[in-house]
Amino acid sequence: MKNQENKIAANKRLAELLGWTSLLEVGGALVGTPPAGTAESRGQALVPDWLGDWSAAGPLLAQFEIRLMPMSAGVDAAGFLEWYRFYPDRDAAARAAIVKAVTHRLEKAR
Repeated sequence: MKNQENKIAANKRLAELLGWTSLLEVGGALVGTPPAGTAESRGQALVPDWLGDWSAAGPLLAQFEIRLMPMSAGVDAAGFLEWYRFYPDRDAAARAAIVKAVTHRLEKAR
């Protein structure tokens, strides 16, 4: 349960920094109002699951120019190291490192 709460919290914080508003948790997922300019949202949409889905996390690498460096015991994304042993698989560790790096970059820019 704690891992799911941490995942929701991390996705929510990144969504807020990217301009999402009116965020709500619904059945383990987040919904909210997308940033201005998002077409066809009708005011509410499913927030991307950056921590759980490569199709959401992958574009962050290019958008924020994050370099992902796999290592023997973990993965580094722009200085944010996540150890493989704390995640169910290496992909999950990589997505977590990406989310942390992007979140940090956006918080620093505020």
